[in-house]
Amino acid sequence: MPSELNRRQLLGSAAAAVGVTAAASSRAADEPAPPRQSVRVAAVSYSPPFHDHRNSGVNLAPIREMVAQVMRDKPDFVCFPEICSCSGGGFDKGIASAPELASHVAEVAKIAREFDVALIVPLIEREGQHVYNSVPIVDRQGKLVLNYRKNYPTDGELKSGIRPGHEVPVAVCDGVRVGAAVCFDANFDSIAMELERQRAQIVFWPSMYWGGRLLQHWASRYGFSVAVAYGAESAIIDLTGRYLDRRGNDTLKVRQKFMSPWAIAEIPIERDLFHLDYNQPKFPEIQKKYGPDITIEVWEPEGYFVLTCIRAGLAIDDVAKEFKLETLRNYLARSVKLRHERLNG
Repeated sequence: MPSELNRRQLLGSAAAAVGVTAAASSRAADEPAPPRQSVRVAAVSYSPPFHDHRNSGVNLAPIREMVAQVMRDKPDFVCFPEICSCSGGGFDKGIASAPELASHVAEVAKIAREFDVALIVPLIEREGQHVYNSVPIVDRQGKLVLNYRKNYPTDGELKSGIRPGHEVPVAVCDGVRVGAAVCFDANFDSIAMELERQRAQIVFWPSMYWGGRLLQHWASRYGFSVAVAYGAESAIIDLTGRYLDRRGNDTLKVRQKFMSPWAIAEIPIERDLFHLDYNQPKFPEIQKKYGPDITIEVWEPEGYFVLTCIRAGLAIDDVAKEFKLETLRNYLARSVKLRHERLNG
């Protein structure tokens, strides 16, 4: 098969071979596409040189060149570090040269469309008299899907003029429910709780430090994967809390020029987190029907399990509905509601 074919072309060719393409073309226009079983995510340890975006116009040419390199690994999403497009000259210069969101996103969109990839290129965003530490997510068609403004800037950021955000948006980007948080936000579980409530599947976390076990806790408690983009070392953490990849400028093999400065991993999407309570008696029936089409990973000490759909087209929501499985987030929310009712009764 020609080496220049990209990953989506390969998938399309395989689908055509078994007649899936023809079946898809016969679906009504408003009928949802089959669920994606996984997506490929890259988190890049790179920030471009300083450029005065405010006075000289937004220029993301260095970001484009890095994306061109990352695309050899065929990612669906590429995430860069915190305020990367504005950090080259230091924080104060970044604030002084901060662009408005629309002009920044317009340049990101050009790169996204050129390489057919969703992009997360954080910036210091100017809106009127205010500046924010922002994370826009742009899909592969160049559409702004959401813009997250750091809810908990550090005291140093606040003193420098960064205004806190107050929303935690989650939206669908190329078939995946995505959200974002930034650096110091990892200390505040209220953000993770809101991401969980809205059923985020992947959370992009641009940062200026590692995050470590804080993010592993976020992933395994709140049921989403995390893409860490940090200059020293980026990482992909799946919802089990495991590191799927860790790599950046402080990684030995990157320093030795044997590897590239980005973490890359395939993240399963059709999966969810459940409590063992009430659900575990249904394991034999689920396994009998689906066999190798699903996996059940039990975390006995925590009382949780992860159910993952392996077969193409098999959706986790459909399996959960079929067997009346209650997700961990719904079980805990129901427990809180019952507690409040009892206290108020």
